[in-house]
Amino acid sequence: MNLYVVWSYLIAFWSTVVVNCAKPVNWDNCWPPQDWLAPAFHDYIQARQPPYSEERKILEQLNGRVAVDDFSAEP
Repeated sequence: MNLYVVWSYLIAFWSTVVVNCAKPVNWDNCWPPQDWLAPAFHDYIQARQPPYSEERKILEQLNGRVAVDDFSAEP
Protein backbone atom coordinates (compact mmCIF):
# COMPACT_ATOMS: atom_id res chain seq x y z
CA MET A 1 0.00 0.00 0.00
CA ASN A 2 1.12 3.44 -0.80
CA LEU A 3 2.01 5.85 2.01
CA TYR A 4 -0.52 8.32 0.63
CA VAL A 5 -3.29 5.72 0.97
CA VAL A 6 -2.38 5.03 4.59
CA TRP A 7 -2.25 8.74 5.32
CA SER A 8 -5.67 9.24 3.69
CA TYR A 9 -7.23 6.48 5.80
CA LEU A 10 -5.73 7.92 8.99
CA ILE A 11 -6.98 11.42 8.19
CA ALA A 12 -10.46 10.08 7.36
CA PHE A 13 -10.55 8.02 10.57
CA TRP A 14 -9.43 11.00 12.65
CA SER A 15 -11.90 13.43 11.11
CA THR A 16 -14.92 11.14 11.30
CA VAL A 17 -14.43 8.89 14.32
CA VAL A 18 -12.16 10.65 16.76
CA VAL A 19 -13.57 14.13 16.30
CA ASN A 20 -17.20 12.96 16.44
CA CYS A 21 -16.62 10.66 19.41
CA ALA A 22 -15.08 13.55 21.35
CA LYS A 23 -18.49 15.26 21.44
CA PRO A 24 -20.59 14.32 24.50
CA VAL A 25 -23.69 13.88 22.33
CA ASN A 26 -22.07 10.92 20.52
CA TRP A 27 -20.57 9.15 23.53
CA ASP A 28 -23.37 6.58 23.74
CA ASN A 29 -22.75 5.61 20.08
CA CYS A 30 -18.96 5.42 20.42
CA TRP A 31 -18.70 3.36 23.59
CA PRO A 32 -17.76 0.45 23.75
CA PRO A 33 -15.54 0.51 20.67
CA GLN A 34 -15.28 -3.28 20.34
CA ASP A 35 -18.94 -3.32 19.26
CA TRP A 36 -18.31 -1.27 16.13
CA LEU A 37 -14.55 -1.22 15.49
CA ALA A 38 -13.96 -4.94 14.90
CA PRO A 39 -16.89 -5.29 12.45
CA ALA A 40 -15.60 -2.21 10.61
CA PHE A 41 -12.23 -3.90 10.07
CA HIS A 42 -14.00 -7.06 8.91
CA ASP A 43 -16.04 -5.05 6.41
CA TYR A 44 -12.88 -3.37 5.15
CA ILE A 45 -11.16 -6.72 4.60
CA GLN A 46 -14.22 -8.06 2.77
CA ALA A 47 -14.34 -4.97 0.56
CA ARG A 48 -10.70 -5.48 -0.49
CA GLN A 49 -11.48 -8.91 -2.00
CA PRO A 50 -12.31 -9.18 -5.68
CA PRO A 51 -16.03 -9.10 -6.47
CA TYR A 52 -17.80 -12.45 -6.37
CA SER A 53 -14.72 -14.23 -4.99
CA GLU A 54 -16.80 -16.43 -2.66
CA GLU A 55 -19.14 -17.41 -5.49
CA ARG A 56 -16.15 -18.19 -7.70
CA LYS A 57 -14.75 -20.55 -5.03
CA ILE A 58 -18.09 -22.36 -4.80
CA LEU A 59 -18.31 -22.78 -8.58
CA GLU A 60 -14.74 -24.07 -8.76
CA GLN A 61 -15.54 -26.66 -6.09
CA LEU A 62 -18.66 -27.75 -7.99
CA ASN A 63 -16.84 -28.03 -11.32
CA GLY A 64 -14.00 -30.05 -9.86
CA ARG A 65 -10.65 -29.26 -11.44
CA VAL A 66 -12.05 -26.98 -14.13
CA ALA A 67 -11.34 -23.39 -13.13
CA VAL A 68 -13.93 -20.74 -13.74
CA ASP A 69 -12.54 -17.68 -15.46
CA ASP A 70 -13.94 -14.56 -17.04
CA PHE A 71 -12.53 -15.37 -20.48
CA SER A 72 -14.19 -18.67 -21.26
CA ALA A 73 -16.09 -18.79 -24.55
CA GLU A 74 -18.80 -21.14 -23.29
CA PRO A 75 -21.09 -20.24 -20.37
